[in-house]
Amino acid sequence: MLPITEHLLHILGLEKTAFRLYAVSALLLSLLFFLFRLLLQFLRLCRRFYITCHRLRCFPQPPRRNWLLGHLGMYLPNESGLQDEKKVLDNMHHVILVWMGPVLPLLVLVHPDYIKPLLGASAAIAPKDDLFYGFLKPWLGDGLLLSKGDKWSRHRRMLTPAFHFDILKPYMKIFNQCTDIMHAKWRRLAQGSVVSLDMFEHVSLMTLDSLQKCVFSYNSNCQEKLSDYISAIIELSALAVRRQYRLHHYIDFIYYRTADGRRFREACDTVHHFTTEVIQERRKALRQQGAEAWLKSKQGKTLDFIDVLLLARDEDGKELSDEDIRAEADTFMFEGHDTTSSGLSWVLFNLAKYPEYQEKCREEIQEVMKGRELEEVEWDDLIQLPFTTMCIKESLRQFPPVTLVSRRCTQDIKLPDGRIIPKGIICLVSIYGTHHNPTVWPDSKVYNPYRFDPDKPQQRSPLAFVPFSAGPRNCIGQSFAMAEMRVAVALTLLRFRLTVDRTRKVRRKPELILRTENGIWLNLSLSWLGFGPLLASPWQLLLLLGTSWLLARVLARIYAFYDNCCRLRCFPQPPKRNWFLGHLGMAKSNEEGLRLVEDLGHHFRDVHLWWMGPFYPILRLVHPKFVAPLLQAPANIIPKDMFFYSLLKPWLGDGLLLSAGDKWSHHRRLLTPAFHFEILKPYMKIFNKSADIMHAKWKNLASEGSTRLDMFEHISLMTLDSLQKCVFSFDSNCQEKPSEYIAAILELSALVIKRTERIFLHMDFLYYLTPDGRRFRRACDLVHAFTDTVIQERRHTLILQGVDDFLKVKAKTKTLDFIDVLLLAKDEDGNELSDEDIRAEADTFMFEGEDPNVGLWKAQGRGGWTMDHPNMPFLPTFPMALNVREMLKQPRDSNLPGCSSGHDTTASGLSWVLYNLAKHPEYQERCREEVQMLLRERETKEIEWEDLSQLPFLTMCIKESLRLHPPVTVISRCTTQDVVLPDGRVIPKGNICTISIFGIHHNPSVWPEPEVYNPFRFDPETPQKRSPLAFIPFSAGPRNCIGQTFAMAEMKVVLALTLLRFRVLPDDEEPRRKPELILRAEEGLWLRLEPLSAGPQ
Repeated sequence: MLPITEHLLHILGLEKTAFRLYAVSALLLSLLFFLFRLLLQFLRLCRRFYITCHRLRCFPQPPRRNWLLGHLGMYLPNESGLQDEKKVLDNMHHVILVWMGPVLPLLVLVHPDYIKPLLGASAAIAPKDDLFYGFLKPWLGDGLLLSKGDKWSRHRRMLTPAFHFDILKPYMKIFNQCTDIMHAKWRRLAQGSVVSLDMFEHVSLMTLDSLQKCVFSYNSNCQEKLSDYISAIIELSALAVRRQYRLHHYIDFIYYRTADGRRFREACDTVHHFTTEVIQERRKALRQQGAEAWLKSKQGKTLDFIDVLLLARDEDGKELSDEDIRAEADTFMFEGHDTTSSGLSWVLFNLAKYPEYQEKCREEIQEVMKGRELEEVEWDDLIQLPFTTMCIKESLRQFPPVTLVSRRCTQDIKLPDGRIIPKGIICLVSIYGTHHNPTVWPDSKVYNPYRFDPDKPQQRSPLAFVPFSAGPRNCIGQSFAMAEMRVAVALTLLRFRLTVDRTRKVRRKPELILRTENGIWLNLSLSWLGFGPLLASPWQLLLLLGTSWLLARVLARIYAFYDNCCRLRCFPQPPKRNWFLGHLGMAKSNEEGLRLVEDLGHHFRDVHLWWMGPFYPILRLVHPKFVAPLLQAPANIIPKDMFFYSLLKPWLGDGLLLSAGDKWSHHRRLLTPAFHFEILKPYMKIFNKSADIMHAKWKNLASEGSTRLDMFEHISLMTLDSLQKCVFSFDSNCQEKPSEYIAAILELSALVIKRTERIFLHMDFLYYLTPDGRRFRRACDLVHAFTDTVIQERRHTLILQGVDDFLKVKAKTKTLDFIDVLLLAKDEDGNELSDEDIRAEADTFMFEGEDPNVGLWKAQGRGGWTMDHPNMPFLPTFPMALNVREMLKQPRDSNLPGCSSGHDTTASGLSWVLYNLAKHPEYQERCREEVQMLLRERETKEIEWEDLSQLPFLTMCIKESLRLHPPVTVISRCTTQDVVLPDGRVIPKGNICTISIFGIHHNPSVWPEPEVYNPFRFDPETPQKRSPLAFIPFSAGPRNCIGQTFAMAEMKVVLALTLLRFRVLPDDEEPRRKPELILRAEEGLWLRLEPLSAGPQ
């Protein structure tokens, strides 16, 4: 009795009895004995493993990953894995030791002399290893592939007659027929031209078709449509490969509970059902007819594989069971189609890659087939194709279908150099390694069919070339496979010319057979020229011409890009992020981006180069002298760059902003009168009224304690209100309550900004599928509907009343709005604008305008305005009393400044003026005094047209603010011809130039201390010597802002009334500038207001 027994019973709470004491003692002794046996077995295994490791020390091995993984994962089943294997072969030429983890050593043999003892040994001494082949057992049963011992020997003897040449001869018709079907399909796919096809896909179906006919005498027409049986075989092969790479699926219990396992079982059932049904029907017929009668009925027909197996008898007269025949038929279908299709596909690939060998094979085949009506290869023709056979063998050497076979040593095996492979070791005979061993095959990577020239035999081991293995367990069907490959290659080269598809890279992938990752794609053509039949030649010629033209265009573009880069080398550039991104993303739309622009202006004071990616150069100009050649050039020579503006096309149509060429010039001339002072004078009441509404709202907010306001929000609504009244004579009261039209304009502006920041949404097709795109379309429809309604109503009134009565009515209201002027406008030929043109111009004016750019205007007494620019003609002077009809008849100069000034640019300019005056109270107070002095004797505090010229200091403050914070920071131009700069450098034709208004206004070589707000820079009494293009908030030249007088008038009115009624104070937080369509502030431009009626501050 064991001492621990009583203690154990006490722990378990059991009463002590003699029986329990002896029973527990017996159980404990049994457990100890079992553990002792396990320990002995483990120690025995450890000792055996130690002895094996000691005996394996004589074999070299590549460096391991680590002690635990060994070489596991170093030689992957892909192209890089095969290349790594080749590197090892260059240093180790005989036997290589590989560790699959810490306890599983494998010996890889790669030399004919060293694989001989294994392949030459009997199947009992060096049987196949079952580690992987066991997965195939449920499918293939105990066929030749998986059986061993006496059963394998018996089956091998009984199956050998099935591959005698007398049996194989009739199969030649099947090989020819199946190849013909494949070629007919290729011709349909090619349709008389060149077509790229995956050889693996088509050749695999062809070999399955021929095997099914040779094995079962069954035609499934699988090359045209897949049958259930063929689909099941393809699926079983794929599932077996997939299971190999999932270690947890090695356990049957787990595997058959997965989706793959269930599919494997279903496919096995499909295959077994088909094979069993054929065997049973054939055996029943054999028993009914008897062997002799049955054989007589087969005369003149093909004796298939099932027939041979049914008739086979061993030495004792015993036949194969139905289960044995099924196993051998399934094995033949499995091993036969994949290996043959792999070998055949790689042969075609090599012949496509080496056209000289392809042509020599073709000549050999044509010589054999010469004089025959039928293109059919016969059995006796095979020996007359020596060079084709050489090409097939060299391809099998370079790309063996099966890359390795495995053997397990059941006893010690001695190698030629005296080293011994210990018993129990798994050996891998690397067919791929042997075929690429540099000591056996010099220049093993080179495809050279002459290695197998029968007229010049080379002295090498018979085991140097083993694509079908060798020894007792070599491939029983190699004659079948070689015959089928020669027939398929011969007929293919007779009918098609093969070339490699260079667009698809071939990367090898060793699985059950040597495949590729993405197939072997070859180009097939029918004639020696590669153009197909004669009837298709015009189309091929057209394709060739088209391809040549496209190639010429590409080469021309490449040359033009290279030439452009060479010519741009004279322009300096800041350091790039990298060669691919260039300067992309360096200057962002925020405060830091603007500071970078300032720094670049300090460093590069005229022109610098900016790369948007690797292929898109942009020239940025930041000096007045250098922008002059661009801004003063005609619009057709230096047009706008439309990369961004095209996003506005659905909204703004072909208005001044987006039109070009003659249409732009035509509209420009027609629109100029709309901005004459006689038209603008009545707008002064609208400006005053809109400002009054905004100020009343401010006073209400101030009375409620809200003195901190976002200027952008309020002033933008005010400018929209005044614009709607000036353009449509429509009061939406948008400053007090929401308006659908105004909301749509604000939404469209926001959506355009958002779209510019998302490159992939620049494509209309994608954009209009998004929620933003649908909102953009709805907002466009709303804006267009409003504008169209106003235009149609106004035109209807004009037609009913006539021009004279229409103008008399307008004279009573004293306001001729923008729509009225456009309806009355006529060109030199008397043509008027269409409704669509008027809508485009009205929408453009409401949005922003063409280029919010400058022309330098000065007062010419009280009679009119002239252009203060040396290179521009004078604008005709119109007297105050000139009536509207006479004004519209005046000649229009196409070079007059042009672009409507919209709500956003005016709102931005006004907001930043108020910000600067808040920051500089001394200038604010002086402006206020100037306004108070002007209006001191008036009862109605209203700014009139004549008052504008009497506010010089206020005008100076506005201009200095527009310099420091220009509403539009940059404009772009595209050069349609070379542009010579003042220093002799040339901007090449076709380049995008960005004129940085912000950069010019902050250039220290143009404006000393550019960051300082100093209105006296614009003092008319002390004019400074600087270029007229040093100050261009509204641009300049032919495409400058047509509405700048409108904008300046509105800004002066609103600013004067604001300073008269409020004191503006800066906010505690400094705003962060954000350049978008206009120059905004990131979180709004917040200022504090104090109504002056509240008393002295």
